[in-house]
Amino acid sequence: MRQKKVFAAALTVTAVLTVGLTAAGPASASSSASSSASASAPVEEGVTASFDGKRADLSKGWGAAKACGVWREGVRCFRTVGELDRKAAAVNTSRAKAGVRAACSTPLQLGEDNDLRGRVLKFYDRGYWQNLGGYGFNDKTSSYRTGACTAHLAEHNDGRGYWYPGNTGPSHYEPSMRSGWNDRVSSIKID
Repeated sequence: MRQKKVFAAALTVTAVLTVGLTAAGPASASSSASSSASASAPVEEGVTASFDGKRADLSKGWGAAKACGVWREGVRCFRTVGELDRKAAAVNTSRAKAGVRAACSTPLQLGEDNDLRGRVLKFYDRGYWQNLGGYGFNDKTSSYRTGACTAHLAEHNDGRGYWYPGNTGPSHYEPSMRSGWNDRVSSIKID
């Protein structure tokens, strides 16, 4: 009987530790053998965005939208990058007045095609991994431009797998991905 109680107690401790480690967030590893634990945003499959006054699930397609902006408060899509940039200026001004400090002053931009052509996805908030599948952008990145902050582009969700070996420092433009990296990025993080 005592062995059953000890075994049950050990199972309980294991379950508590497993739940605690899972809640702490996934670990991420780069190709340079460094790793760090980071909290992942709750954004996963089926991200809902506002577009033309309606709600759309981006994982099922973008329709006529060509540019989407991602903020913690929500995702907004537009027919042109210019429309997104005008909305972003207004959103960022209002966030600055409210004292929001978790945003980079300029976004990380991902392009579906070379030279940031095709669909463009812009991320404004920093500090956590954002998986691209829910935006219909998993393994779709062919070019990027970092904003004022350093970014990380990872091969798998939650920063797992290899990290993009090219320059991801502030204000860098990559008109086409390095060999072996076209349409390979699954998650991003802005520091």
